[in-house]
Amino acid sequence: MKIVTRYITSSILKTAIITLLVCVLLVLAVELFSSMNKIVTSSTNIKDIIKLSILGLPEYLMMVASVSFLFATTFFLSQLQANNELIMLYNTGLSYFKIASKIITLGVIVTLIFFYFSETIMIDAKLEHAKLSDELFGLSGTSDSRNITLTDLDSDYVIHASRFSEQNSTIYSVTLIKNSRDGIDLRVSADSAKYSSEGYWIFQNARVYQREGERLITSFENSYPITDFTLEPRLFKNASNDVTTMERVDAINYLRRIKTLDRDTYYSAATDFYGRIFSPFSILILIVISVSMNYRFKKNVFLFSIIQSLCTAVVYYVSQMVFTISSSQGVTEPYMSVVLPIVIVTVLSLIVRSIGGKSG
Repeated sequence: MKIVTRYITSSILKTAIITLLVCVLLVLAVELFSSMNKIVTSSTNIKDIIKLSILGLPEYLMMVASVSFLFATTFFLSQLQANNELIMLYNTGLSYFKIASKIITLGVIVTLIFFYFSETIMIDAKLEHAKLSDELFGLSGTSDSRNITLTDLDSDYVIHASRFSEQNSTIYSVTLIKNSRDGIDLRVSADSAKYSSEGYWIFQNARVYQREGERLITSFENSYPITDFTLEPRLFKNASNDVTTMERVDAINYLRRIKTLDRDTYYSAATDFYGRIFSPFSILILIVISVSMNYRFKKNVFLFSIIQSLCTAVVYYVSQMVFTISSSQGVTEPYMSVVLPIVIVTVLSLIVRSIGGKSG
């Protein structure tokens, strides 16, 4: 049994790795060709081009991973059928269900590996790639954010800052307001504020206006900590709503806050976040599609198997695109952009296998 498992695993992985390399090189060539005009006009040297290409490889790898494993699984199963190797495996006491379960187990392991890869290496490389692209092609090379306004729904604070520096987790030209049912209870205007290691902001050179009943108390503080104002620094950095590159916890907190403040922005950002989280799982979905296909063709088993699985994959990606657009516009809930394509292709693959089983 271990020999069969090793044979299935090695056969699929070898084909998948070769396909991955070929597809990544093709995508890299297309990206370089599309950027050729910017490369030439900016007089970029070969060292920077190589560095830019290397930083783009993790994202390209994620783009082609699902299709590569679809091809590898389909190729393996079609060759089993075409070379009558399935009969040999059946004679050892293995059923098609057991063979399929081993392939799906491999798919689960690969999916988890790619999920970890996408949440760590790919995001870091994507940020560095964007930063280097901006620097090389004449755009702003700073990672600072400007003119930021955020609301902390947990403590009724509203803050505006003219600039956030990621390097030292500091915001500049800050105005902080705390609202209540009776109006504004606190207003702090400061030259800067720094995020402390204890998890709150300390305002520097702060002019403090505090209301106590009918009285207005004003003061000037060189250092003024506000312990119940705990918005994370990354929320200031990601004021552009790019949840695809935020830390997961920060992205979830951001979506929770923006859901109440701006529904339109929430639908678009939440759809992007669901797409980011579930993107690696398309590998497992397409592997399941592949093992669900009918391979009992009399002639050209490999050709018809590839056509069959690719057609189903096209349905999956097209439905994913359609429901992503509808979720971004608020027509459907954001999670439906992930759930509905899976349901559609699962039903379709079962129908195709059922029809093939009756005619085979």
